[in-house]
Amino acid sequence: MAAKDNAQIVAATKTVMNITAGAMGQKGVMGGRITDGDHPDDGNHPGEGDNEDDNDETGCKPSIKGTFSLDTTHTDSLIYSGSVTIDYGDGSTCKDSTHRRTGKITDTYLSIISFKDSIRFSSTETITFDAFHIDTVQVDGAIIVKSSSNGPTTVETKDAKITYADGTFATWSGTLTFQHEKGEGRHWRGKTVKVTGTLTGTNRAGLPFTATITKDIVYQFGCFSKHRFIPVSGTVAIAVGGVTSNIDYGDGTCHSHFAITADGETEEHEND
Repeated sequence: MAAKDNAQIVAATKTVMNITAGAMGQKGVMGGRITDGDHPDDGNHPGEGDNEDDNDETGCKPSIKGTFSLDTTHTDSLIYSGSVTIDYGDGSTCKDSTHRRTGKITDTYLSIISFKDSIRFSSTETITFDAFHIDTVQVDGAIIVKSSSNGPTTVETKDAKITYADGTFATWSGTLTFQHEKGEGRHWRGKTVKVTGTLTGTNRAGLPFTATITKDIVYQFGCFSKHRFIPVSGTVAIAVGGVTSNIDYGDGTCHSHFAITADGETEEHEND
């Protein structure tokens, strides 16, 4: 249970990052999050990349509104600030009745372009939720994203919570690091995301857990449909209820299963 909760947590985090990066790109905020593995003028813009819905892989069409301010008073930098709100409403604009989104996400950002010595980018975002659902899973809390042009993206969670359709929930906090590697040309296919870090929280049974990534978790885009964010390799040590188990996500080939080893016994499981 803790292993599946941990996988859901990481997948939900990445989904939210994709949504907000696409929305920021639509509103012209530095072309979207700068370290999502894409050039600011790539498929995050409507009408480019695979299709016009590239910034929402489920085909949902949310309402996107934002505030924007540009500070040009500094001689060696530009400072962007404001917020973007992505409103999916009741999900009726989504093409798929199963894989859809409802509710709102708000991303409040501060982005700096520095021209001193060389052009460098950095940004800090605080992402919050209002009745936001990914399919049947509700996401609450705050996600703080820090990114720069010369480093990976770090994601800190505060009071984060995932509530499942049956009313059970998992909570977590901690920091994950996302390293993006480009795919084939300007498209999402073939892109690799490597995740490291440690999370602590409680699983659906109310038991405290610690999940430590002991070998980079790797996600390979193109293995599955775009709305499925499933790891293909990496290992995680999960301590829960006084027992430490190891999760192995495989050898990098496209597959949707993982193995859990505890007390010398190994069981195979499927990602939902």
